[in-house]
Amino acid sequence: MFHKTLAVCTIGATFLALSSAYAHDGATGVIKERMDLMKIIGKNTKMIAPMATGGADLDMKAVAAGAAAISEAAKQVASKFPEGSLSEESEAKPNIWTDWAKFSGLIESLAADSAVLAMSASKGDESAILPAFGKMTGNCKTCHTEFRQKKK
Repeated sequence: MFHKTLAVCTIGATFLALSSAYAHDGATGVIKERMDLMKIIGKNTKMIAPMATGGADLDMKAVAAGAAAISEAAKQVASKFPEGSLSEESEAKPNIWTDWAKFSGLIESLAADSAVLAMSASKGDESAILPAFGKMTGNCKTCHTEFRQKKK
């Protein structure tokens, strides 16, 4: 079970790290705002990943701060997806608005699960870090798979 969780976390973190590496040239308004929030989420996930998966020394203060930043950004994400807000720069799929309950539910879960990770790190509960990180990144992976277009 541990190895499966580790693999899922590593894959999810790698996916997020690679996806945040692309620039969003030309994005403006609400699309740029949501991309900026996603960059915060991606940057902090990339920072936490090696610590959560055992590839770096565990710095509980850094994990707590990063996870709290993810939670705060996630709380704002849904409001940055007004219906039909698509453009060439946007990576959003149109099904975000036809399956809003699932999309917004994943964003809410990301906010809640990252808050749990932050709390676990704040309490110094090392055994909770990897499972909490895995749950958090699972939201990202599902959302990106179902609601994000691949770069052209």
